[in-house]
Amino acid sequence: MKERARRKAERPGEIIEAAFDAFAERGFAATRMEDVAARAGVTKGAIYFYFETKERLFEEMVDHYSRDMLADAGAMLAVAQGTCAEKLRAFLSFMYGRCACDRRGREMIRFMVSDGKSFPQLVESHHRNFFAPAMGMIAELLAAGVASGDFRPEVLKHGAEIVIAPSVFLTLMRLIFGSNLAIDEEAYIAAHVDLLLNGLLTPAGRENLSSGKACGEALSPI
Repeated sequence: MKERARRKAERPGEIIEAAFDAFAERGFAATRMEDVAARAGVTKGAIYFYFETKERLFEEMVDHYSRDMLADAGAMLAVAQGTCAEKLRAFLSFMYGRCACDRRGREMIRFMVSDGKSFPQLVESHHRNFFAPAMGMIAELLAAGVASGDFRPEVLKHGAEIVIAPSVFLTLMRLIFGSNLAIDEEAYIAAHVDLLLNGLLTPAGRENLSSGKACGEALSPI
């Protein structure tokens, strides 16, 4: 009985995993519930027991992976040590790893671009529950750097968007060109971080980065 209950509890997650693979491969419109059922090893009726429509399954799938990524980003920042510049470098490394360099993160962006017009409520939810909080993390980190004297105050205006833009560009290029995109991703990321910090850091911030001085107060959890 315990094993049966455990399997039942895990089934929605297994269906979401199968749905991701199906939607990523075929797109929302071409994917049938039968395709998801075959991948999950369940009947179509079992899927409808947990998700009443294909649209609902799609929305739950996107929301599930977005929540996971946001939670992991918050956990990473909560334990990040060092200067504001080092924390920003760690955050960017995380975002590159989970978006541009990870298939699941890339596909989340593809879903927003290709199917967002058909799911305006999903785009709104994604913005509210993932994009805005993630941008808030960056903005808070930049504000801490300005408050500590490490970052130039000009960064407070549209700084979060400028910080994240190169990673979005790389993600889109990888989505469009796939393996045909001949780029050294490690070198790209290193160049982005280097150029960003050279633009952000004040003279005092450079000294703090060299000495390893901690970044102001701890960031509040999201």
